[in-house]
Amino acid sequence: MEREERTERSEKEHASKHVDIESKRFFFDVKENHKGKYLRITELSGGRSCIVIPLGGITLFKERLGEIIEEAEKLIDAPSSF
Repeated sequence: MEREERTERSEKEHASKHVDIESKRFFFDVKENHKGKYLRITELSGGRSCIVIPLGGITLFKERLGEIIEEAEKLIDAPSSF
């Protein structure tokens, strides 16, 4: 338990935002620990899951995410294929 408390105290939060979409809540947190700076995206919807992206790769992550969002936006008004 002492180790967990020490780990939590050594984490620094730089920015935090959240958004609610349907029955899900997403948290976007930029943090820093002894390993470096990172973006953590957490989803809460009955359970909890998260992904962690080191800030060294954030530009590439943003580019790929932007590309897939563009494709997904095309499907919003498109008729279903089912």
